[in-house]
Amino acid sequence: MFDIALIAFLTAFFCYYVQWTFGQPMIEQPLGAGLVAGIVFGDITTGIMIGAALQAIFIGSVNVGGATSADTTAGTVLAVCFVVHFGMDQGVAIPLAVAAAIFVNIVYSLIFNVITSFWAPVIDWAASKGDKKSIMLCHLGGGVLMNLLLAAPTFFAVYIGAEPAAQLMDMVPQAVINGFNAASGLLPAVGMALLLRMLWDNKIAVYFLLGFVMVQYLGMPMVAIAAVGIVIIVVSALRELESRDLRNQIRTLRESGVSAGATTVAEIEEEDFFA
Repeated sequence: MFDIALIAFLTAFFCYYVQWTFGQPMIEQPLGAGLVAGIVFGDITTGIMIGAALQAIFIGSVNVGGATSADTTAGTVLAVCFVVHFGMDQGVAIPLAVAAAIFVNIVYSLIFNVITSFWAPVIDWAASKGDKKSIMLCHLGGGVLMNLLLAAPTFFAVYIGAEPAAQLMDMVPQAVINGFNAASGLLPAVGMALLLRMLWDNKIAVYFLLGFVMVQYLGMPMVAIAAVGIVIIVVSALRELESRDLRNQIRTLRESGVSAGATTVAEIEEEDFFA
């Protein structure tokens, strides 16, 4: 059990450290953490599937400043560990991962808002020396210390709670497990609702309608829909660039004060109107 807990701990630590030390490549998100956990635990397919399911749940969850919502890295690593090593049903592991992510967020907030504040004098010391090596050591060393603390709950969750959780699942009736499976299927809808609540705008509502029609009535796969979305983005961007260039031309002609350019300005404005 200690070995599995240590592997889970190092997996979470790797995701945290890469995320906060190397420019936030979003590896802490469920898709990234699920892939890393799948590679480490020897089941990439399961890792990606769990990561995708949790990504849909937390897709509208954003940490802003001191306000945090859930620690998706810990939840994803725990879910992959429970499913691969302890044989837990995926439909049961996902709701447990959501609960774990919300609970671990308390430790996450404590570390970021309290413990890391004690590192400020060390940062000031490194900056006052003006030595690049001291600043780099402070940066990397602080990252190691902080992310070790962030990954600690993952270790204890596996070391202390994995076996009792697996034994408890063996005692749970199948009807309850089916309820967990149904709940895990509904959770992604909650995540999408949270995302729509932030993004919804009457100007882009037609694109949501287009996506619904493509899925429900045309039966198009997600890859094809994503490709159509990319085409729409490119076309919209090109039109916006063209409109911006036309507006810049109009501004330049008006600022030049050349009366002979009046006809040209009118033509450009007409072209901009029909663009």
